[in-house]
Amino acid sequence: MDETTIMKFKAYAATMQGVWFSETEGVHWSRLITPTQGLYNEARVWSVHTHRERPGELLAGTDQGLYRYTEQTGRFNYIPSPMDDLHILQVTCDPNDPNTIVCGTRPSEIFISENNGESWTRSNFDSATECWFINTPRVTSINFDPKVHDTIWVTVEIDGVFRSDDRGKTWQLLTKGLRDNDTHDLIFQDIGAKRTILVSTEDGIHRSEDNGSSWKHLATPESPFVYFRSLIRRADDSGVVIASVGDKPSGETGMLLFSPDFGQTWTEATMPQPVNSTIWSIATNSADPLLLFAATIFGQIFRSRDGGETWEKMPRELGEIRQIAWAPIP
Repeated sequence: MDETTIMKFKAYAATMQGVWFSETEGVHWSRLITPTQGLYNEARVWSVHTHRERPGELLAGTDQGLYRYTEQTGRFNYIPSPMDDLHILQVTCDPNDPNTIVCGTRPSEIFISENNGESWTRSNFDSATECWFINTPRVTSINFDPKVHDTIWVTVEIDGVFRSDDRGKTWQLLTKGLRDNDTHDLIFQDIGAKRTILVSTEDGIHRSEDNGSSWKHLATPESPFVYFRSLIRRADDSGVVIASVGDKPSGETGMLLFSPDFGQTWTEATMPQPVNSTIWSIATNSADPLLLFAATIFGQIFRSRDGGETWEKMPRELGEIRQIAWAPIP
């Protein structure tokens, strides 16, 4: 985004001490801290989501339920749901229908509302209930299929990739060829009839060219690490992919990889300094595909204005960040 751009936007960070906001392109951050503003200031917030048809509105998944923030009211409002006793690790909406909300939790369950949160259905999501490494499996990403209206994709840590072809009524587990079922993020590229899917895992990135029926491990010699976390396709038609990789979960260092051709080749993105932990979340938005934000789990925030090739560090650090997003506001 150059200096002539007049679009007004806000960046959001889901942290273990509430939701933080920035209206200064990520330079300065603040949060709502009074009880009258709806969400207690030390809420553990795992996920945030915006929708292009609802500018100025934010959904936030917490350890005590789901909340909606609006610029008009300047406050969070609690959304009653069956998830109050669960950690809402992921929340997203149908890109073509903001009234359809899907949430993923820890323990790994899926809840769906088709009326903007007025009522909810617990999906028949048959995922693992225990894991020796993390104790309780959890949903790490939810994606609406960009071409097939009724198909939803979910990744689970630690259980694999799931696909529903009937809007969440039934699910199929797709793990053939995965080196590790600790899956984190998933993206698509459709060119004509050819589809390619990438998924990030604890042991590298895997590619599927048969709609998830099988997976092949991708070589990424540019990285000394294999723990891949966030994986985004830039919000344009370029095929550019940005992937985060670290030395281990949370970790002590990490890096970003840049691919101009949907994972065929990779280069290391230029960072201004070493990062303090694994980069946990990367944010893109079609309102300006060249503007990206990235956040480490231990609070560092970086911004790119050239679509992910080079990055600059923001001065403020926010503690533990679980997700970052940005969107235009009225």
